[in-house]
Amino acid sequence: MNLEGLNGLVAIVLPDELSKVKILLESMISAMGHPVLSFQDFPSMTVSIDNQGIVALVFSLEHAAPEELKSVLQVVKNLPGGNTCKILGLHDQWDKMKIRLMGRSMGCSDVLPITPTDTQLRQALGLSSSNPQPSPGQGNAQPQQTANTPETSKSVLVVDDASIIRNGLKHILLEMGLNVMEASNGNEAYNIFLSSAPDLLITDLIMPGMDGFALISRFRGNPSTSKRPIIVVSSYGDKPRLVKALKSGANDFIVKPFKPEVVKDKVRRHLSL
Repeated sequence: MNLEGLNGLVAIVLPDELSKVKILLESMISAMGHPVLSFQDFPSMTVSIDNQGIVALVFSLEHAAPEELKSVLQVVKNLPGGNTCKILGLHDQWDKMKIRLMGRSMGCSDVLPITPTDTQLRQALGLSSSNPQPSPGQGNAQPQQTANTPETSKSVLVVDDASIIRNGLKHILLEMGLNVMEASNGNEAYNIFLSSAPDLLITDLIMPGMDGFALISRFRGNPSTSKRPIIVVSSYGDKPRLVKALKSGANDFIVKPFKPEVVKDKVRRHLSL
C-alpha cells in the first residue's frame, strides 16, 4: 500500500470481528476530509505508516494490550506530527469513569463509544461541524467551547490538565444541553472567565502553573464571577485538599472516579436547572 503524499492521516486498528465498525469509521473520517487507513493489528500499522504524518489513531480499548500499546504510542510519537496525534480508544462502556481512567493510563486523549456519532468523532478529532479542518498543532493553547443546542444559555468552564478527564466531564455536560468551555490550567481558565464569565466553574486542584486554589481565589475576586458556584474535582481520599478548597470559596466537590449521575445532580443543583 502506497502512503506517499498522504497528510493528516487517521489510522484505525480494529480486529476482524469489528469489521462493520471499521467500515463505518472509514466512511465518517473520509467525509471529514482525512485520508484513512485501517489495520487488523498494531504490528501491521507500525510497518505501514513508517515516516508518514498522522493526526489520529483510533483503536479498540478492549482488544489492546497495555504493553503493546505503549510501544505503539512511542512509534507514533516519533512520526511527523506524532506529538499532537489524537489517541482515541473505543469501548462499549466508554462513559464509565473507570474505563476513562483506564484509557488515560494507557495514553488515550479521549475514549469514545464503539460506534461514535459524527459529532463525538469530530469533537475528539478537534474538528468543528461547519469547518472540518484538522488543527493538530494547536494543542491546549486555545480552549474549546462547544454546545449541544444553539438555545443553550447556561455555560460551564471545565479546568483540568488531563484531557481525558475534561472530555469525560464535557460529554456529561453536553448531554445536559450546556455550553462547555475548556482549559488545561488555571492561567487559561483565568483568561477565559475574564472575557466570558461562565455560570459554573468545575476545576481540578492540582495543575501546572496556576493551580485550582489560586484559580478559586481569582474567580472569587472577579466581580462578574464572585457569586457564581464552583465545584472542585479531586481524588478519593484527598480530604485535606477538599477541605482547603471549600474554605477557599468552593461550593461543592466531585470525587474521582465520578459517576455521570452524580455530576449531573450537582450541576443541576448549583445551576438551578
